[in-house]
Amino acid sequence: MKKKYIIIGIIVIIITILLCAFLYLKSDNYKLNHLFDNLIKENQLYNNYRYNEYDNHVGIVFYEGDEEEVFIPEVIDGKKVLSIDDSAFYGKTNIKKVTIPSSVIYIGHQTFIGDKNIEEIVLPDNILRIGEHAFDVCRSLKRIYVKKGSKTELTLKETNFYKYIYYK
Repeated sequence: MKKKYIIIGIIVIIITILLCAFLYLKSDNYKLNHLFDNLIKENQLYNNYRYNEYDNHVGIVFYEGDEEEVFIPEVIDGKKVLSIDDSAFYGKTNIKKVTIPSSVIYIGHQTFIGDKNIEEIVLPDNILRIGEHAFDVCRSLKRIYVKKGSKTELTLKETNFYKYIYYK
């Protein structure tokens, strides 16, 4: 009888460990910690976007265009765009409005720094991290649109750009 309870206890412990591992692999922290793992190709070109390709996604590394209104693609070469990397839009003076797709979970450090004419940014609901100084020296910035109660709103409130929040 005692042996039976020991075996049941061991099975419960194993199931608990497997469940915890599964939940961690699905967690936001895991996604962010492994976002830049397994680089396949660097500096690829798609329209006006330079990007890096990873196992299961791409990350925008540089924008070469000069449009006033920018719609970042959700998918490039069949893979979701999950990140807009550090300084990807640094110093772009033509941009007035940027719309970021729902696939993006990470906006890097200084991503839009110095984009002095940018007035509006539309963010998706699931941004998990916004890098330091992402929107610094955006002198014309008036509104960052987010969904009330979204992960993005909570993330943005952790930065000094919360004062630009407008709700979609």
